[in-house]
Amino acid sequence: MVDIYESFDSVRNHEIMINTERQHPLHHTGSVSVKNRRHRAVQVCLWLLCVLLLTAVVVLCVYFTTDRNHLLTHNYNLTKERVKLQNDIKELNRWLTEQDLNCNNSDKWIFYNFSIYYISSELKSWSDSREDCKQREADLVIINSKEEQEFMQNATAVYGYYTFWIGLRKEEGLWKWIDETTLTTSFWINGYPRFYNHYCARTSSQGWSDFSCDDMYGWICEKIILKSLTI
Repeated sequence: MVDIYESFDSVRNHEIMINTERQHPLHHTGSVSVKNRRHRAVQVCLWLLCVLLLTAVVVLCVYFTTDRNHLLTHNYNLTKERVKLQNDIKELNRWLTEQDLNCNNSDKWIFYNFSIYYISSELKSWSDSREDCKQREADLVIINSKEEQEFMQNATAVYGYYTFWIGLRKEEGLWKWIDETTLTTSFWINGYPRFYNHYCARTSSQGWSDFSCDDMYGWICEKIILKSLTI
């Protein structure tokens, strides 16, 4: 009987050992699975980090390339404007020298805001006055602003109430400048303009008035030497 019990205990202990050994691989497999998941998580994080870094590099490259192109364009424009300004200055000096040589003492050339103005000492009709301006490589003055009108009034003040043709005339009921632009800003003296067609405008120290284009008055030519810069 004792041998039987001992044999039974031995068998039972052997089964317990076998079961224990079978359980160990399960624990080992579970540990490997956890490690694999962690490894994959690290890989995903690294992959996302690489994507973010690559995106940042691309964005920075695009930004700096755009900024560089902008600077190059700006530099090109500045260089172009500088060359143009140098040429304009040469043209201005040429004009001033030419007028000093050719103009008599009764003629008056004045410089204002990138233009040269010629104030006549003769009396002519509007069309003849314009022809004279063209022979001087200029045209009758176009007054674009209040500041320019004030300059014209001050420049002609020494002539008292003397009047001068400007590049403005009435055609088909509309006042237009010689460049075909319609009059928008005006400086008429009270009582002007009148309601006659084919009239031309004059300026004086008082402002604008209009008379028949065939009447004889002085005139003001304008030659644009320098274009205003927009950088």
